[in-house]
Amino acid sequence: MSPVRFPLSRRPRIPPTVHGILALLRLLPRVDRSKAVLGLLGVLTAAVLPMAGAVVTGLLIGSIHATLDAGLSSPAGRHTFVLLATAGALVLVQQTLAPLLTAFGETLGREVDRDLQQRVMAAVGRPEGTAHLTDPEVLDALRVVRGLGMAETDRPSHAVTALAVVLPAWLRALAAAALLLVFHWWIGLLWLVAWPVVVHFMQREYFRVGQVGGGRSTALRRAEYLRDLVLSRPAAKEVRIWGLLDWLIERFDRSWREATEPVWRERRPRARVVLCSTGAVALVNLVSYGMLAWAAVHHDIGIGAVAVYAQALALANNYTAFDDNNAYLSYAGAAVPRVLGLDARLSVPPPPQQQRIDKLPVGFPTRSIDFSGVRFRYPGTGREALTGVDLRIAAGRSIAVVGENGAGKSSLVKLICGLHRPTGGSIRVDGHELADLDPAAWREKIGVLFQDFARYELTAAENISMGAPRWAADRDRLREAAHRAGALTMIEGLPHGWDTVLSPQYTGGTDLSGGQWQRVALARALFAVDAGARVLILDEPTAALDVRAEAEIYDRFLELTAGLTTILISHRFSTVRRAERIVVLEGGAVVEDGSHEELLARRGRYAAMFDLQAARFVAPRRGRNAPVGRTAAAEAKHV
Repeated sequence: MSPVRFPLSRRPRIPPTVHGILALLRLLPRVDRSKAVLGLLGVLTAAVLPMAGAVVTGLLIGSIHATLDAGLSSPAGRHTFVLLATAGALVLVQQTLAPLLTAFGETLGREVDRDLQQRVMAAVGRPEGTAHLTDPEVLDALRVVRGLGMAETDRPSHAVTALAVVLPAWLRALAAAALLLVFHWWIGLLWLVAWPVVVHFMQREYFRVGQVGGGRSTALRRAEYLRDLVLSRPAAKEVRIWGLLDWLIERFDRSWREATEPVWRERRPRARVVLCSTGAVALVNLVSYGMLAWAAVHHDIGIGAVAVYAQALALANNYTAFDDNNAYLSYAGAAVPRVLGLDARLSVPPPPQQQRIDKLPVGFPTRSIDFSGVRFRYPGTGREALTGVDLRIAAGRSIAVVGENGAGKSSLVKLICGLHRPTGGSIRVDGHELADLDPAAWREKIGVLFQDFARYELTAAENISMGAPRWAADRDRLREAAHRAGALTMIEGLPHGWDTVLSPQYTGGTDLSGGQWQRVALARALFAVDAGARVLILDEPTAALDVRAEAEIYDRFLELTAGLTTILISHRFSTVRRAERIVVLEGGAVVEDGSHEELLARRGRYAAMFDLQAARFVAPRRGRNAPVGRTAAAEAKHV
């Protein structure tokens, strides 16, 4: 299936940083509604407490003069004590609430990270095919999602924690500006305009910095790949044998610098923005405090009012436009919409079509799988992998597909499995267009051993039961599939038997040889067959097996494939000759079709490849009394 081409997120009509923060706020109730509500109440409380404390403090200071005149035991004195106790309680609650709100934000932030990871896992697994996993734009977005950003600060969880600090500060600044309207309406209005403007420009700067990091994903993926070659096990042997460590470190350093140095040059707000913002704040403060001092000196307001307005000015300054928390918010403003945009991109429904068939009969397919003029080109490439395949695969029969590397064999398998759609022609199963079958229902009818099968770092039981997860608890089925694949004795001899993790990276785990892994993968395909799959696809099923194990598997080939529609891909002609029918692919098209004997008699492409492979075995015999005049094919029958 070709990847859908459109931007990862639509360009918002509102400022991008506001768009990102709103996207984050909308996400919180979806992650945990009750925690989001509690967080909102905490933010509102944290915003109100300082203003309430400022008013109570002003009243307290204003009551001192009357208390000194009337005495502590007077009503005025008792009123002062009440105000003092209230002010103390407000300070205590405020000091307690701040760390609680931060801890709450961290907890909710971790849940946001988990939710976004789950969204991406579901989104990436949602498309019917796998073409999107080769799309550079999707891969760049996935790198951001994995938390491998330019810095740990890019993670959305930090932005949620920042919200717990920044939102109360913004609300306090708004309330303080409103209170200053009582002092002088134009000073209050000045603050109501000044702090949002400063916050906007600083947020825009931080957002620009956050976007710079996201734009370097391709270069960073290359650097991280070089790093992982050293840190992971698959390449460890060759890194040491060929002395690649210094070369990889040097290449990593070069790639990392190439990717990051332009970012770090941009990863600071531009001087003119910072100077203009701080200059505007300083000017507004100078005017505000100057007017407050003038009013106090000229006795236009009392000492209590001076205290209230002084604290209001301090709170108005506390809108946190320049600190790390605002940076976290802006980085999330660049990252969260990108994550959600990836989810939206991969959730686009397929074009309208007739209702798909989601109930397939037992034994399906019963007639055939038909390729008619099938052409296929991988996304982003100019060469066709299949150039017009016409092929009928009879149900319940075995067919082998041979050809040189690049002939289109694996592409044929991917199309049958529905991992890609043909770019031309049609594939029909029992007369139904493959595109009209529900992908999940069709794949339940397929058991497949891919040449590049996955090696899951899970238990032996889980590795095999993945062929049909709904039967994972049926240990008897697992044993039968493992027995048929020749893996039962090996599995039961593991340290913890079926519960052994097949990876040495876990305590009590163990690794397997290539041949043992191939038996496990074959058992997985046969487990799917036992669960109802009627199409068995074997792509180089014995490539990692030794001669004895390979002979054992193919001596039982007819038993393993009885009654199944079997598609066998192999370069070993001792293997494919056991199939009832053989087709030869060349240049993405079928060039020969027939039984093993028919194709040898035809002396065409198949016979030439067979002779070439058989000659490796008969050459020594020719040097020792080999009969003269025999073809390699004829001589190979005696090998």
